[in-house]
Amino acid sequence: MSESCRLCGSQDAAALFESRDRVHGLPGSFTVFQCSHCGAVFYAPHLQAGELSRYYPDTYGRYRRSKAIDRKTYKGIRRFVLENYYGYPPLGKRRPFPVGRGAAFILSFLMAKDAIPYRGEGRFLDVGCGGGSYLYRLQQWGWKVYGVEPGSAGAAQARSLGLNVYQGQVEDARFPDNFFNVVRLNHVLEHLAEPQATFREIARVLNPDGVVYITVPNTRSLNFWLFGENWYGLDPPRHVVSYCPEALRFLCDATGFEIAMIRFRSGPFNFVRSVKYYLDDKGDRWPRWLREINWPSNKPIRRTLKPFFFLLDGLRLGDVLQATLQLKRGES
Repeated sequence: MSESCRLCGSQDAAALFESRDRVHGLPGSFTVFQCSHCGAVFYAPHLQAGELSRYYPDTYGRYRRSKAIDRKTYKGIRRFVLENYYGYPPLGKRRPFPVGRGAAFILSFLMAKDAIPYRGEGRFLDVGCGGGSYLYRLQQWGWKVYGVEPGSAGAAQARSLGLNVYQGQVEDARFPDNFFNVVRLNHVLEHLAEPQATFREIARVLNPDGVVYITVPNTRSLNFWLFGENWYGLDPPRHVVSYCPEALRFLCDATGFEIAMIRFRSGPFNFVRSVKYYLDDKGDRWPRWLREINWPSNKPIRRTLKPFFFLLDGLRLGDVLQATLQLKRGES
């Protein structure tokens, strides 16, 4: 049994197994395929946009307002780190601190960790922004933020925060050419039915010196190999195309991008949820006490597993892939 690849169009995609919606339990059975040409993982039958939309109910997690919005502020020492290590413009008139960058570098391991470095005029686009919590934080930091969100519930929540969010696809938003300094797709790329069209539009609206930040589940991971259809990161039918480094490289080559950096940042999040799925399906083979553990919420287990996943990430076998993309020279 074979199927045409949703990413590259090759006819060399082989069936792996059957799967279903494990998050919301909505009906439907899907055959999962992997392309031998580009490495992409996808499913059949292909759902049209209207059919797929019902798998994104109003209770979908990304539409919720983050609790951290009202707790976190980025003043004082955090602002010092943003300005002196990540290059953010100062708020008001500040005297330069002689050893500011060195001190900010040390503090960055504790505060404002993994903040996006400030670039250019600070125009930031979050594709698939959900409820807008991350955009709201960036606006507090000083970015000029814009969002695109297909879901009506997510777009409404983001707009309730006062954010400029277009409901629909980025291809239809009609942003100006070379407008954005940074574009982000955080666990969004795998949801796109037409990834090449989306990337070409991003290439049009991105400043020639701009960057694109991608976070996506990695199918070239130990977790996918171990759990298969029970891997939490698979998530059919919402994850229309799932990626490994080779599949992402194919997409970049086809749309005028190059990969500037790849790293793996997984942790136990997907693993403990995959264990739960596995035990739900095949738990009768295992002791009852093991099945009764609340794997996703068990903090001691998650903390114990962290060093193991740190090692897996170093071996490039972690199941969350982060990449920084830039336009190929001479292309914009």
